[in-house]
Amino acid sequence: MNVYDEANGLAAALKESDEYKKFKLAESKLKENPEYFAMAKDYAQKQMGIQAKQMMGQELTDEEVASYNALTTSVLGIPVIAEYFQAQMYFGMVFQEVMDIISKAVDLDMGLFEDGCE
Repeated sequence: MNVYDEANGLAAALKESDEYKKFKLAESKLKENPEYFAMAKDYAQKQMGIQAKQMMGQELTDEEVASYNALTTSVLGIPVIAEYFQAQMYFGMVFQEVMDIISKAVDLDMGLFEDGCE
């Protein structure tokens, strides 16, 4: 068995999944409107900034939380943008589940150095 052939087969199966097809369709619909595409891109960048700050243990200010929540309500109130992020989330869940299956199959413990491991 050639592991690369198997990986290519898995990639092809992912591309044929309903979740991937819905994601790509939502992406193409979003790209049809440059204004909405720019809004979605800006929102995604702000979301990553908030997450990075939280991962580094930094507290968000009340203003940051309120501003982000207002932006979320505004941006996700636009159906084509909401559809894109929802489709992205569903495909991301499938992808993560596949990665979890592979990690468990090869006994890959990504939490090896976390507290409590000996």
